[in-house]
Amino acid sequence: MNKTPDRSVNPSAVKRARQSAQTRPWQLLMLSKGSQPISFSEQTVSALTRILDLLPHLDGLTLKTETGDVHVSRDFSGDTTGAVGSHIATILTANPDISGIVFSGSGKRGEHVATRDDPHYLPAGKEFAIVRKALKAGLIDSGEALRRSKAIYKKD
Repeated sequence: MNKTPDRSVNPSAVKRARQSAQTRPWQLLMLSKGSQPISFSEQTVSALTRILDLLPHLDGLTLKTETGDVHVSRDFSGDTTGAVGSHIATILTANPDISGIVFSGSGKRGEHVATRDDPHYLPAGKEFAIVRKALKAGLIDSGEALRRSKAIYKKD
């Protein structure tokens, strides 16, 4: 029996998506507001991921389905803000001529300047760093860290 390969899947595109995911500091997060679980094809997941790659300013998007909306966004499971803060501190320490790094505002956030005293790219960076340190030290659990982080975002 002669089998025809499935042409609906582009193996090189899937391979590129997997390789890209290995270097991406985030993974796709999909939250359904419907009552039924929804499953998407690998091609759809890859395309959604690529959209968020191509539009880094986009916070997320919503898929309309018959069983309910699905919110799609980035999930930064690692300590991205801590890593960025570390890089900022390295730049400011290694280059005494640089007194600050300006991060332009977006949405509700205004411009923020990271300095040697405040080496964070977010205005509330010091507050987030305190939460991360408390979580890492075991002083709070992940639920409390999430609650505190959400409270900081609401203020910010």
